[in-house]
Amino acid sequence: MHKILRESDKKKLTSMSSLKRLKRLYLCALDNYHLINNHFGIKLLVCYGCSLTRLLCGLIITADHWKEKLEANDNSESSYSFKQVNKFFFFLMCTVAPVLIITKACKELSENVTTTLMKCYLLQIKIPYKSYEYKELRILWVFIFENRLWFTAAGFFTIQPSVLLGIAGSTVTYFLVLLQFN
Repeated sequence: MHKILRESDKKKLTSMSSLKRLKRLYLCALDNYHLINNHFGIKLLVCYGCSLTRLLCGLIITADHWKEKLEANDNSESSYSFKQVNKFFFFLMCTVAPVLIITKACKELSENVTTTLMKCYLLQIKIPYKSYEYKELRILWVFIFENRLWFTAAGFFTIQPSVLLGIAGSTVTYFLVLLQFN
């Protein structure tokens, strides 16, 4: 897209090969969109659930360990050492990392498609109205606009970092409720 805009800024007509490459790239993104939403959505939902369940269990075990240490009022090693807690959180991060990477990739792809849509619109303004390139660019713009990429985990929620943080926040809230009411 940047190459197309540079060509347009140099007062050259947009080449049809550039538009075809852009359309091919968008079709690849659309295929990935359908794969993530339809096939990987349930697995992503399960990964979210497993990661947050592990986080909640780890927080409960850690809180019990600290409570045990405080009640014992000594500095000796208890049955559940801090090394084990560290190992638990390391393995938790190993399961959370792929979910975070997929979430970030989905967000970036959605934002880049929106940026491409805006650039297509701006490019339409620069190209003569009756040209063939304008018509092709208009068709591409309408196609992208009608097929916007909104990644969802099997239709349950939109895949965005804010949603992931919201789910983690509710997990921590449940943890605090469990701590308060023993």
